Amino acid sequence: MKAMILKNWNFLRAVKLVFGLYLIFESITSKQYILLLLAAFFLYQSIFNVSPCGVNGCGVPANLKDKKEA
Repeated sequence: MKAMILKNWNFLRAVKLVFGLYLIFESITSKQYILLLLAAFFLYQSIFNVSPCGVNGCGVPANLKDKKEA
C-alpha cells in the first residue's frame, strides 16, 4: 500500500493532487462546502493512482486491417 502511494508519480497525477488541494482551499474560503466532494474525488484519484479507466488507463486496440466483405 505504501509503495502504491509513493511510487509511479507522473505529471497528471501531480496536477490532480494540486487541483484537489486548491479545491479544498477554495471551498473553505468561499464557504461552498459542496466543492469538498469534488476535491475529495481528485485527491482520491491522485493519491491512489486510480482513474475511471483503471490504473493502466483506457486500452485502445491496435489498428486492424479493415475487412471488406465482397
